[in-house]
Amino acid sequence: MKKEKHFKTASFPLSTFLYSKNQQFTAIEPTDDPGRKAFVFLQTDQLLELARLYKFGDRGDPGLLVEVHAYEQARRDLLDILNEN
Repeated sequence: MKKEKHFKTASFPLSTFLYSKNQQFTAIEPTDDPGRKAFVFLQTDQLLELARLYKFGDRGDPGLLVEVHAYEQARRDLLDILNEN
């Protein structure tokens, strides 16, 4: 059986971007830094490309565009999940 890989980040803006791009969110985990949490996503080739694009892509790249309503809903959803933990 193939074991699933996970992508973790403590960056709320990156997590919001990935969530708004329909990447599969799986959990929130504590980090070594008290008071901080890591957002955990199912690691796929598409997710890795989106993360690379977010971190290093050109500002004008159309892959960085997200509908404002989708981004805002993703932000609210993640904040709700974060506040539950």
